Amino acid sequence: MQSDPDASPDASRRRLLRAVAGLSVAGGLAGCNSGDGTDGSATADGSATPSSTPSVTPSPTPEPTTAPPTDPPTATPSPTPSATATSSPSPSVTATATATPAEPAVARELVAHLRAGEFDAAHAMFTDRLGSAVTRPALERYWLGLRAQHGTVESIGPVGTTTRQGSEVALVPVECAQGSAGVEVAAAGGGRVGGLWFPGEYSPPEYVDDSAFTERTLTLEPEGCSLPATLTVPAGASGGGGTATASDGGTATASGNTTDSGTVPGVVLVHGSGAHDRDETIGPNRPLRDVAHGLATRGVAVLRYEKRTYACDVARAEWAIDDIIVDDAVHALGALRDQPEVDAERTAVAGHSVGAACAPRIAERDGQVAGAAVLAGNARPFTEVYPEQVRHVLEVQGGLSDREEQQLATVTQLMAAVEDGSIADDRPVGPLPGIWWKTFSEYDQIATADRLDADLFVAHGGRDFQIPIDPAMSGWRDGLDDADAHRFERYPDCSHLFQPGTEPSLTTEYVFADNVAQELVADLADWTTGL
Repeated sequence: MQSDPDASPDASRRRLLRAVAGLSVAGGLAGCNSGDGTDGSATADGSATPSSTPSVTPSPTPEPTTAPPTDPPTATPSPTPSATATSSPSPSVTATATATPAEPAVARELVAHLRAGEFDAAHAMFTDRLGSAVTRPALERYWLGLRAQHGTVESIGPVGTTTRQGSEVALVPVECAQGSAGVEVAAAGGGRVGGLWFPGEYSPPEYVDDSAFTERTLTLEPEGCSLPATLTVPAGASGGGGTATASDGGTATASGNTTDSGTVPGVVLVHGSGAHDRDETIGPNRPLRDVAHGLATRGVAVLRYEKRTYACDVARAEWAIDDIIVDDAVHALGALRDQPEVDAERTAVAGHSVGAACAPRIAERDGQVAGAAVLAGNARPFTEVYPEQVRHVLEVQGGLSDREEQQLATVTQLMAAVEDGSIADDRPVGPLPGIWWKTFSEYDQIATADRLDADLFVAHGGRDFQIPIDPAMSGWRDGLDDADAHRFERYPDCSHLFQPGTEPSLTTEYVFADNVAQELVADLADWTTGL
């Protein structure tokens, strides 16, 4: 690990790289981090140049990408519940003119070292430039992320070739216990490695049947911002009984979830804390799209939308949770009930991460929902959770140094400042302003949930280090007067994104593509249709 990378002339670049990859001490922590919209990975020259950023009127579904390999956390922490890079230039790197054609033997040797846990030997194969851009601890963290997402590496396939940025690179297929991945390697001559990529590409989950639903685009118009949205409707839901046209052009009969009038239950999905698109795109992963299509396959209509901080230019002093989360979700619920295919008596809000913590507040403000789903929602003040998240990030590859202990102390002091109200509304606390922290600190999600006249569905992954399953689940259950009236589900192998994997859980696993677990989608559909 470098002794003090943020003291160097490239400090600002490194901080940006860490934020994008979700590897800073703040990266993707108390909430759900967002994808950066790039495929920036370290290359032969280790340089980084700004690329285009998402427009204030973003495209419906940004292309899936991977985040760049970066240093592990060593800088003074920027306490924030989510690493987001969608509002600032995202780093990308360009292939050098001196790139050497792929050398299969070099690529295979590198991946063999990684598979064996020989990270020193693997890093020693890097050119000086690549070695400076991707430290040995960062390399290990990425490999741990691959294993966390896909399980133990069982085999390395025959080395092929592919083209990246106009140059030929080696492609090494890696088969794991729970999935597969590819590693792209650019040789630099003399047995050295000049470029390394962990590419990821979104694929729809096997439990989704595209012929079982249709989609149409809507635009939500809450005060001060237009939010592009997608309504996913089960085939057969018509609002007038009878049949409907399926997405494959055929005729679909009404689902078992339809009422006599042909309507179906409906859900509004609410994102985590990042500046998210409607799919909650995180690297190559699109968890809200998985949930929407999975629910629609099972007869539930779903409305998902671009978050206000993604779709519009919002002054940071106006990032109170009501302004950027709650009010827009309430508006979306009203729009959902206006759709002819949706049974207005059976609507629910389903929030993920920070959206989950806000779900009771959304339900209370709306006053009409039949249920609120809390997916990986925190039960404690975020100021209590954040230092624990920082500790996990720092400890996941070993013990804490004296400098890292000081970082934790700094985080604790900053959280105390949030709690005593001494942080100005527009002061950056990481990528989120003081008003965000202040309004969350003033909100009691458990007490709010206890006041609801609506069913709750509380779900959590056992591998969730961002919002650990305990005390989160016990906090919700113990805090509710009538917990037995609600549904609680645990998914032991799932991460914060409800993707199955193996220990240790860490943010770099989000660089590798996977889908939301079928069990979560099936349980959520079952709960929704029972409202």
